[in-house]
Amino acid sequence: MTDSNKTTIQALLQFALPLGTTLVSGSPDTSITWAVTVRAQPPAFPDIYGGELALVSMDVLRGYDSRITLAEVVAGLAEAGVHAVAAIDDISTETTEVAAQHSVALLLLPEDCSLPRVERAVTTLIVNQEAQLTQRALEIQRQLARLAAENRDFNSLLQIIARATARPVVVHDDAGVLMAQVYPSVARRAAGAGRNLLQSLPYGAFQNWLAHEAPTTEGVVVSSPIGYTTALKAEKRIAGYLSLVNGREELNEFDRLVMVYGADVCAIELAKSRAIALAVEQTRGDWIQMWLGGTPADDDLLATRAQQAGFSPDTLYMVVVFRATTGAGASLPLDSLIPLVRDDMARRQINGAVGQYVDVIVALYPLENPASGERVRRIAEDVRAQLAGRTPSGLVAAGISHPATGLFALREAYREARDAVNIASELGDRESTTYYGDLKLYQLLLALKERNLDHLRRFHQATLGPLVEYDERKQADLIRTLNGFFEANGNLAKAASDLDVHRNTLVYRLERISELTGLNLDDADNRLLLHLALKVRRVLATVPGARFDDSI
Repeated sequence: MTDSNKTTIQALLQFALPLGTTLVSGSPDTSITWAVTVRAQPPAFPDIYGGELALVSMDVLRGYDSRITLAEVVAGLAEAGVHAVAAIDDISTETTEVAAQHSVALLLLPEDCSLPRVERAVTTLIVNQEAQLTQRALEIQRQLARLAAENRDFNSLLQIIARATARPVVVHDDAGVLMAQVYPSVARRAAGAGRNLLQSLPYGAFQNWLAHEAPTTEGVVVSSPIGYTTALKAEKRIAGYLSLVNGREELNEFDRLVMVYGADVCAIELAKSRAIALAVEQTRGDWIQMWLGGTPADDDLLATRAQQAGFSPDTLYMVVVFRATTGAGASLPLDSLIPLVRDDMARRQINGAVGQYVDVIVALYPLENPASGERVRRIAEDVRAQLAGRTPSGLVAAGISHPATGLFALREAYREARDAVNIASELGDRESTTYYGDLKLYQLLLALKERNLDHLRRFHQATLGPLVEYDERKQADLIRTLNGFFEANGNLAKAASDLDVHRNTLVYRLERISELTGLNLDDADNRLLLHLALKVRRVLATVPGARFDDSI
């Protein structure tokens, strides 16, 4: 036979042998010239010229000789010149050792496969590769559809694609966040080769590519920084991206077909998962409206509804409130923003709840322990920034409560989160994330403003007046410098970095502040006075007609 009439075990595993076939021993690069099926009647071995793949059913052979073992069959076939044996049987250690001793590759076939069909597939691959590859791609499509109909997990579908193409497969959601990655298990490879490849992928370049060049048409496979990528479209919208991790090799037609077929099924699975998640979240969203609109007398019913929705109000939560407004301060519709918060929560695998109440989005984030509140604060800011990017005005504020557990305490936590947004708005900040615990002083000062505005003005003038006058006269930056000093908790290096000035310049300015105010910054009481005066200044900035141009 010529080289063109040969193939390898790895190619057979990918393109001809039944899905689920395992290479037990031997090299995937072993060459195969033909396929022969071992029969029960003489001659048990058909004409063998050397280099064949022998297909063996031990149940059939034992019908001829009940005492025969697979190890004996492998030894006999090896002496006849075969390069590999694929068997339907339990493969013992003895059989593996005999195969290794004779340098014969050993494969385990699925129990339900048909040997005549396997023989045809192998010989077709050898003599008419194009026809067999098309047939194989259709087999993979049918298997993917069957697994989807059986509601198998998403990774099972990706494993079929990875095994068929012999390359790692990754899936990102529509925002470019990694959802799943699967390594191929077609043949024995260098340990960790697939994982090392994935770890070295240029994900930063891929994220940038998604933002500018991502495919939007179904069935189109394009080159990307991590290999080849196609869009997953469900209900006429991009649900994510399926990528075949590839080095510098060209994408062959078989891999392209598998990607297209796989993308169709994966898109359907993503749509199913999202529909289920949406139904659950809608139930939880309805529960949030009932909870906030109800009374303590309804708490038993609400606790039951919460359990039906799949979460427990007795868990420790932080409540986060998001509000989107126009430049004039009017509330914006939230219908298009709520799904973004839900998707983000699902993407992070957080078992919380999201809903709308009046003019805000309300989200409950569970805490593993009270110390994990900082993580929720980071998440809230990240989500707020995402929402701001989707609103016309870009004005989205978030408020965060203290941790709370139980329906009554959670209602109070909701009020804290909402108050945090309201207070920040009153202070002129409608596009940041505010933690209620950071606002106690401002609550006091805002109350004082309503009752004794003149007293606050006199305190501000007596404390910061000289600095304000100096800044206006000299075009200086002492107010901003003082604020930066306190924001850095008195750390000169950090304050200088934040203010973008040399450390010596910062020290000089702080000395000028002490001279002008008569307050030594080394004294704790003096630092308290100046810090409080800056807070008062921010409150006074909310008074109509006030003009404070410094950024504090």
